Amino acid sequence: MENESHRYPVSLCFETGYCPDAVIEVASRVFEAAQEGICMTDANGRIEFVNPAFTQMTGYTFEEVLGKNPRILKSGRHKHDFYRKMWQDLSQNGQWQGEIWNKRKNGEIFPEALAIHAVYNSKSEITHYFAIFSDITADMKRRKEVELGGRIQKNILRPDFVHEQLKMKSIFLPYDYLSGDSYDYRWDEEDQIFKGFLFDVMGHGIVTSLQVSALRAIFRYVVSKNISLAEKMEWLNHESIAILPDDFFAGVILFNIDLLRGTLTYCMAGINHFLLSTGQESGIRTVGQPGLYLGISAQEKYEEHQCPFGPGDGAIFLTDGFMDQLQEKKIPLTMDITSLMEVLNSSFFRKNLADDATALSFTRPK
Repeated sequence: MENESHRYPVSLCFETGYCPDAVIEVASRVFEAAQEGICMTDANGRIEFVNPAFTQMTGYTFEEVLGKNPRILKSGRHKHDFYRKMWQDLSQNGQWQGEIWNKRKNGEIFPEALAIHAVYNSKSEITHYFAIFSDITADMKRRKEVELGGRIQKNILRPDFVHEQLKMKSIFLPYDYLSGDSYDYRWDEEDQIFKGFLFDVMGHGIVTSLQVSALRAIFRYVVSKNISLAEKMEWLNHESIAILPDDFFAGVILFNIDLLRGTLTYCMAGINHFLLSTGQESGIRTVGQPGLYLGISAQEKYEEHQCPFGPGDGAIFLTDGFMDQLQEKKIPLTMDITSLMEVLNSSFFRKNLADDATALSFTRPK
């Protein structure tokens, strides 16, 4: 039989009005079984009820907090303005939700996700405040690890390239810390050839970033092979099928910029468009080429193409995060390469990101 001395006084929640015993019994069991900490105060902030999860997370028993103010949990990490804003939201909106640092009975400070709601009577007067919270220590640790992973991922990218005959500028914007995009290049000083690649793995998060690391390693290996871009892409496709899980795929563009010959050679797989500007034309045009994503079909064949790329010319290779926005917002391509990169890097684009977004621009001085 259940020990009645350990039952929590849920009946204190019902200050006025009719409330059947059966409803109180069900509510009592729900509150006692809840994994989140629950605390109810009166209109003056005096605690009237807490559930077992509250005592487990804070270390305080019901008897120790009864009649006290929740400020006994204050960690001291938040400034006065934090609490002022909290109570302002409660007064104006009847609720507040966010993350807060609180302190357990033993002095340990911990992070929690907290939601507070005001309870009103029939006269629209506040009678109680109801708080529900959960310990997010483990979540915050994982979040910090993801943020660190994102910084490492960004730090291993190659720096922008500057040469008297070629300049490369990059924009790398992860949607949520860890990106499915990556790029790299090799500069052949002897033959004056810039060999690069840009790829976009489907998805976000830890799993995708692990796939990015694996693919980046094999991409760097294949770039040095003395074979055509089409052959490199087919080799990469076979390796991707072995690495990528089912239902995952990667968009890729391989490209070589030969400064001595004044050519741009490219091969596409999934990333099927790039932007090109020539000294003979005004504005920027879109260059397209079909090519199936890597990791889908082992029998897929790819094609490489070539176009002139001399002094005064420019190009932008970009992933879906940017290309989709350019098309959706109908950005006119009447500007030059440098101006378009400024648009892509503007706060207007950054705040509307719906995917990882990476862009590499190349310009040849006249």
